[in-house]
Amino acid sequence: MSFQPSFTATAIGSLPHRDAEEACALTLKYLTEAPAWPQLPRRDFRENMYAQYSEGLPGVVVDAEGRKVFCDTERDLFAEMEEVLRAYLEGDLEWAAISEDYASGLHAMRRRVAAEGRRYPLLKGQVTGPVSFGLTVLDRRNRPILYDDQMAEVMVRLLNLKARWMEEFLRSAGASEEVLIFLDEPYLVSVGSALVSVSRQQVVDSIRGCTEGLDCLTGAHCCGNTDWTLLYQAGLDVVNFDAYGYMESLALYPEELSRFLEGGGILAWGAGSRKG
Repeated sequence: MSFQPSFTATAIGSLPHRDAEEACALTLKYLTEAPAWPQLPRRDFRENMYAQYSEGLPGVVVDAEGRKVFCDTERDLFAEMEEVLRAYLEGDLEWAAISEDYASGLHAMRRRVAAEGRRYPLLKGQVTGPVSFGLTVLDRRNRPILYDDQMAEVMVRLLNLKARWMEEFLRSAGASEEVLIFLDEPYLVSVGSALVSVSRQQVVDSIRGCTEGLDCLTGAHCCGNTDWTLLYQAGLDVVNFDAYGYMESLALYPEELSRFLEGGGILAWGAGSRKG
């Protein structure tokens, strides 16, 4: 890995702005080495972290008024599932492109850095991770699609296509030495609890499936407490944690953490906070 972190500052991505150009200008002003394209959920519900990557998901319904994303599994989805798998097998990344309606900040950022004529050490992108996406997007019976084996496989393939497309999209700006694609996984805090029936192996395999074929740096973000060894085992380059709120939980796995760091892994130290 040629990239050297050296306390490089970046961001998770989500900003409260409604204007993509304004959000990009602010990002580039303060993140001068590793800017992250801004997600703007207040601008449009389609930029919500679950709606944002749902284009092409079989049976998907994005209900902006009700502020929810779900899959209409009551109809025959075979042809739509087949199309996702075709695109995956053929490496048809353009089929999985994220449109500007769903990611105005991504498109605005690429245009801006491409026009600047300078090179950044790193450009960061983000995709919602498979565990969080699969537990949040429900079917018609209000069952998470992660619990449906066929839908879960298709979802992982789709997110993988979007991550690979995003890498190429950011690289094509010609504005960075390296690209970093993060998987945002807030729902990892629930893995292992009585509320979520997901095995360790499914978590690891799903994350690996989402990063398969990427030629850039890969990472994951979890904003709470989790079993951090899941992310080490998934073969990621970077693990982001909230150092203010959850440093103690990271220290629970010293041997696994040592192996991760000795193998070239990088810790991204988050500056979150807890109320109360």
